Amino acid sequence: MGRRRKRRKKLLIRRPTMPTVFRCPNCEMEALTVEINKKERNEFGYYKAIIRCGNCGLYAEMWVPPIYQPVDVYHKFLDEFVKGTAKYEIRKEAAAGKAGGEKRLSLEELLEGEEHEMEGEGS
Repeated sequence: MGRRRKRRKKLLIRRPTMPTVFRCPNCEMEALTVEINKKERNEFGYYKAIIRCGNCGLYAEMWVPPIYQPVDVYHKFLDEFVKGTAKYEIRKEAAAGKAGGEKRLSLEELLEGEEHEMEGEGS
């Protein structure tokens, strides 16, 4: 006598996805995006990567090899940022466009503001 054959379930193999949004080293928020522009190349065949923070307005451009993924670009930028060799700028229009409209001040700006307030109280 024959039995019914058991059906085998196909195993679903899910590959882990790479992150697309990263932590900004300037404002510590999860708002940094990396875009690799494959249409723009330099004479060595490197692609142009654009790094932007939607919260503080951090903006940087760098040339990366064709094999790099956004994760690799982020870590390369992070290494240069920590060393102090990264070329970046803070674009105010990106920071002004965020919801809430609150302005974040650096430590130096806060200290300067307190000094001005103290001078006004003493007079």
